[in-house]
Amino acid sequence: MPVDRCVCHNITFRELHAIAIAERADLAALSARTGCATGCTLCRPYIQLMLATGQTEFPILTEQQCQDRIRAAQP
Repeated sequence: MPVDRCVCHNITFRELHAIAIAERADLAALSARTGCATGCTLCRPYIQLMLATGQTEFPILTEQQCQDRIRAAQP
């Protein structure tokens, strides 16, 4: 089962990605607008990875694995 949403606020990464693109929003702006990453915060590294890569579905990853993928996506 892929990780594809902020469970606490039931908003998908696909929805968050659309907002991020439309509003040029970073994690702080997405959190302020939607509440994502403000509950249990388990989605925070996935949202950071989504912002870095544009992907909206992920396998279950550790926070370190997310950070490694973010670093790998940077030019």
